[in-house]
Amino acid sequence: MILAGVKESRVRADAGVGGHLVLNFVNTCGGAGKDRDVERLVDLCDAIDWATANGVLNPTDSRLIEKAQLRAGHHPSDILKGLTELREAVHAVFSAIADGVLPSETARVRLESYIVEAMSHSTLCIEGRASVRWTVCPEKAGNALIKDRLAIAASELLSQPILSNVRECGACSWLFLDLSRSRSRRWCSMATCGNRAKAQRHYYTMRATY
Repeated sequence: MILAGVKESRVRADAGVGGHLVLNFVNTCGGAGKDRDVERLVDLCDAIDWATANGVLNPTDSRLIEKAQLRAGHHPSDILKGLTELREAVHAVFSAIADGVLPSETARVRLESYIVEAMSHSTLCIEGRASVRWTVCPEKAGNALIKDRLAIAASELLSQPILSNVRECGACSWLFLDLSRSRSRRWCSMATCGNRAKAQRHYYTMRATY
């Protein structure tokens, strides 16, 4: 359950540990445990700031979203709701993949619908021998631009060999690419979840000696 009104006083210093745009997006929600109970995108401004900082938007795109929002009469909370619902659909699918199981049909269909919608607002970009990719047209996407670009990015990650490197932290719900030599990384970050797990083990070991 996401508590949309709860926001950490600061963004975690390791918020980029996902190693991929889509995984960093997933990690804008989630606290110290497996519950997705700490929200970092509390309002649309947060989402636009995050998207701009992560290269999803440029200043021109941000103004386009604002104009499209006014033209369509959409409330900022409606746009944010669509974005966070995409995020949780992405999390459900990639979390299952990280666990080595098939995503639920519900999660798969939800993510598929976002990707299909994003493709309807996109053109196929072919540049010589470079990989063919879908490019979202800002004018077609309107205020769904952030959502569409992230949905396309998710579809690209799903088709790449590096998908097998997606892991979920052993302590929290954050996802990351395990690029370690042994492919045995357990924590999103040793600075947070890793050290917390070590402290807990030490605590229970000390208790057992008394």
